[in-house]
Amino acid sequence: MMPPKDGDNEIFTDRPDAESVRLSIQNISQLLDTGLSAECLDICMRLCESGVSPQALADIIIQIRREVGGLRGNEE
Repeated sequence: MMPPKDGDNEIFTDRPDAESVRLSIQNISQLLDTGLSAECLDICMRLCESGVSPQALADIIIQIRREVGGLRGNEE
């Protein structure tokens, strides 16, 4: 997906059905057991709309989770 151009109203949050799309994405996220909160999903959607690669974003989230898991393992 290409980032929105100036004056382009195709940004997720500007759509009339934005709440419906948001709820659908949250439902899919729960079905896939991603563990992402509604706030995290909203941030991810905004980043993707801004041109961030969805695959790169997923890779970063996975890496952060691994590092947090490692830190939690060291605390015990």
